[in-house]
Formats: sequence, structure tokens, C-alpha cells
Amino acid sequence: MASNVKNWKEDVLQQLKKRNKQQTSSYASLILANNKLLEITGTLKGKNAQLQAEQDQLKAENFQLAVKADSGGSGGGERTHALEQKLYRLQEELTELHKKRGENSQQIIDLRNQLQEYEKELSIKEAKVLDSENNLVAMRGAQKSLQNTVVELEATNQMLKDEHQALQLAFTALEDKYLKAQDDNRELVERWMTQKAKDAEVMNEENAVFMRKKQEKLRKELADAATEPVCVSDRDRPIHLPGLTPVCLIASIPSKALCKFDAHDGEVNAVRWSPSGRLFATGGADRKIKLWEATSGQCNNRGVLLGSNAGIMSLEFDEEETLVLAASNDFASRVWTLGDQRLRHTLTGHSGKVLAAKFLNDTSKVVTGSHDRTLKVWDLHSRACVKTIFAGSSCNDLVTLHGNNIVSGHFDKRVRFWDTRSDSSTNEIMLQGRLTSLDLAPDRSQLLCCTRDDSIKIIDLRMNQVSATLVADGFKVGCDWSRACFSPDGTFALAGSSDGTLFIWNIAKNRVEKTLKEHSDDHPDSHAILACSWNPNGSSIVTCEKSKKCIFWSDF
Repeated sequence: MASNVKNWKEDVLQQLKKRNKQQTSSYASLILANNKLLEITGTLKGKNAQLQAEQDQLKAENFQLAVKADSGGSGGGERTHALEQKLYRLQEELTELHKKRGENSQQIIDLRNQLQEYEKELSIKEAKVLDSENNLVAMRGAQKSLQNTVVELEATNQMLKDEHQALQLAFTALEDKYLKAQDDNRELVERWMTQKAKDAEVMNEENAVFMRKKQEKLRKELADAATEPVCVSDRDRPIHLPGLTPVCLIASIPSKALCKFDAHDGEVNAVRWSPSGRLFATGGADRKIKLWEATSGQCNNRGVLLGSNAGIMSLEFDEEETLVLAASNDFASRVWTLGDQRLRHTLTGHSGKVLAAKFLNDTSKVVTGSHDRTLKVWDLHSRACVKTIFAGSSCNDLVTLHGNNIVSGHFDKRVRFWDTRSDSSTNEIMLQGRLTSLDLAPDRSQLLCCTRDDSIKIIDLRMNQVSATLVADGFKVGCDWSRACFSPDGTFALAGSSDGTLFIWNIAKNRVEKTLKEHSDDHPDSHAILACSWNPNGSSIVTCEKSKKCIFWSDF
């Protein structure tokens, strides 16, 4: 430690000597010139004093000569003239010496000013040198600290290298196990698929036997019914025949809730009437689809469709009313047969929640939209995905149009139009809010879009532009999958609000025609309406709520 202090002092001394040598060398000529000027000034001062004494002596002699001249005549005049000439020359020399003295004094003043400036610069540089020395000391301390840190990091790095090598060995062993497990899994899947094919054949045989028995029973019942007398009476309420879709000329807006019931054990996310209006289906967070029949103002359960592993997000009947299609949060969509209420197809392939599913053109193809930003087209005969469309944003709902055309609504506020025969969007329309649902008008000329900016947009599909915007005081879309719909005659738009109010707009008049609300003492958010569906006969409405309730609205 003492040697370090001694070396440090010697280093500082050497630097100070070096600095003194560098800074004094530039002033050496200036100091030499100053000393010479001082010597010259001293010499001139001595000569000046000597000349002054000679002048005084000459003045005294001149005075004496003047006196003698007054008394002595012309001989004295010549000498006086000579002395005056000598005095004049001496005065000129004295003047010249004074002039040189003034110039030397000015040079001395200028040199002193330069010396003061150099001294100021020197003091500034000394301060900078002192700061630099302090910084140098601090830097050396920091260097020592960093050297210690480097040593520690090198030790840590070596330890991490050893750990990485050990983990690499463990990874290699696990990878071998994983490859072996994949081979075992592939073999098990093949065996399982073989077994499932056998089970499917057995199930198909059982279904065929069941359908034959059912058809035979139906044939007997029809034969018995044909022999019985039938009394026909006119009624206001439309008659639904199985397999026939009613035609609604004028939809009537109900004014009261005939039935409110617990449909599921959790939130009810979806509701849909069958094409004939005889049944409606509900899908909930309890992973179940329930079938209901409304008779005499009451809703009676007619079956439960099981098989989903997560909440149901959307429902769809086929036109022949033989199949039920549902989208689920377990990344899959499923198809059930309505007659025997059995699961027939499970369509897996999405990597996110499936939020929408619709039949495409006929009952042999299905299109699904998912949170994974893709649309997939499925062939039910092969149970495989035949086309994947990359939409670029999460799909919240979709509808099918004219066979091969699909319209999808997305989280990025865009409505996109697709043709399944091409890979790119044929058109898109930008709206002001995130899309929650889409619905086609009965004549397929208009598209209803429900958005999170608390408005309903009506798009004219012939003009590809928004033709109407439906808003109302108090209307607020409850969630990202809130469903709105057209009335069967295309006159009204129907949507539920987060406070449990059902809003019905007259599209032509662009105003609210009516609002319906079932009063409850529960928290307002607990009965937010998530979905609604208008009966195809135009006489009744079903809404489902966040509080596991469903409400059947009708006047009869």
C-alpha cells in the first residue's frame, strides 16, 4: 500500500514538472524581451538624468555668458550662438529619449496584459488538470470495480455453461423419449381410429334399425290418423307442419314475457329458432345444447345435446331441420342429428375458440370462424378441413351468401367478403366498432352488423355501403359475442342491451319502435341480454341472458 502511494506521488510530481516545462517554454521569449526592455529603460533613465544635469549646467553657463555678453561685446555673441545650437541639439536628443521611453512603457504595459492573460489561461488549465486528475483517480477506482465484476461474471458464465451442458444432455434424453412417445401415440391413434371406425359401423347399423322402426311407427300413426275424423278451425296463430318453413308476411312485436326460465347452469351464450318455428335451441357455458318447445305460454325441454368440452358460442339448424351445428370454446365445432339427438361429427383444427359456425350451401359443408384469425371450410362426408382462409383478425361471427360466398365480422372493425374459390378477400367494409354479430335479411339484400360502439349498422349488399345506423339512448352492447337479428319480414332489427332491455328498431323509419324489459331485483349486469332470436312465423321472440335465464316473449 505504501509503495502504491509513493508511486502515485512520483507520478503526480513528474506530471507537474512536465506541465511546467510545457507551459513556461511558450513564455521564455516574452520574459527575455521584458528583461531587455527593463534594462534599456534603466539605461535611458540614467542617460536622461545625466542630460538633465548637463542641461542645467548649460543653462547656468548660458546665463553667465549672457551676462558677460551684456558687458563684453560681440565675441561673447558668437559663443552664445554656439552654445544655443548645442542646447538645441541636446533638447532634440532629450525629446527623442522621452519618445523612446514612452514607446518602451507602452510595450511593457502590453506585455503585462499578455502576461495576465497567459496567467488566467494557466490557472484555467491548472483547474482542468486538477479535475482530470480527480477523474483519473475515480476512473481507476471504477476500473478496479469493473475488473472485480468481470471476474465474477466469468465465474458465473462458466457455471451457466456447465448448467447448459447438463440441460443439453437432459434435453437430448427427453427428446428421445418424446420421439418414442410420438411413435407410441401414432400407433395408439391408428388403433383408436380403427376401433372408432368399427364403432361407427355398429352405430350406423343401430341408427338404420332405429330409423326403420321409427318410420314404421310413423307410418302406422299416419294410417291411424288418416282414419280418424279431423275438425279444422281458423285461428290467428300459424300452424307449423314438420319440415315446412313458415312464410312471414308481417312480423308482430310482442308486448309481454310469457315465460322466464332457467335454461342452463351458467351463462346462456346462444339461442336459435328452428326453420319451422316449432323448436328453439339454447347453448350455454355448461357445455350443453338444450332443445325447447313453446306450448301454451310455457317452454318445455325436448332434449339435451351432449359432447362439447367447453361453452357453446353459436347455434345453427339446417334448412331441412335434421341437423344442429354448434361452435364451441374448446377449439372445435360439432354436428348433431335432431331426430335421435346424437353427436355425428366433431370438427377440430382451429387453434383458438370457435365463435361462429354456419352451413355452407348445403348440409354437406360447414364454415367456421375462430379467435385464431382463420376461417375453415369443412366437408362433412370426409370430416376434414378442405380450405383454410387467413382473415388477419379474430372472427366473431359469419354468414353465408349465395352458395360459395362468406361474410365475416372481425375484431379489427372490418366486415370481409370471401369467395371460397379464391384465397383473398373480395371486398371489405370498415366500421367504427368491433363486430359482435352478423345477420342476413330474409331477402339477402341487407346485412345487419352489431358493433361494440353501441350501434347497429345496416349494410346494403347491392351497394356495398352502410345504408342505416340504428342507435338508442340506453342501448349498450354487453360483450364481444352479443347477437342481434332481423325480424322474419326484414322490417325490424332486434338487439339486447347490457341492462336487460330488448330494443326493436323500425329499419325504414330509422327509430326505436319498442323496448321490452323484464324487471328484476338482480344486479343489472347479471341479466345482460347476450343473444336473441325471432320466431320464423313472426309472432314470438326468445332472448337469453347472462344470468342463465331465457325469456319467451309473445302475446299469445
